[in-house]
Amino acid sequence: MTAKAALLQALVSGPGYGLDLIERVKKQTNGGLVLGQGSVYPALRELEREGLLDSYEGEPIPERGGRPRRYYKLNAMGARAAMTQKDVVVGLFLGIPEAGR
Repeated sequence: MTAKAALLQALVSGPGYGLDLIERVKKQTNGGLVLGQGSVYPALRELEREGLLDSYEGEPIPERGGRPRRYYKLNAMGARAAMTQKDVVVGLFLGIPEAGR
């Protein structure tokens, strides 16, 4: 499974920022897939360039020196892509064969 596919599925439940999405993927896969920051942020930027995600800055956070987090969310095209690949990804998350095989 690619980082991009895992991130699309993680974003189905709502907007999130990089570290939050890393934790979502880890939780969704019961620790079977752990994404590193070095692959997540480039994948998120690529998904945005491909027109599957939108991003926005949250409120400034004192713990981050006043810098805001960047949040990512699925747009309509990204939601369609996530639903198209859902059966395959769910099988990988749960370790079961793809339906219909």
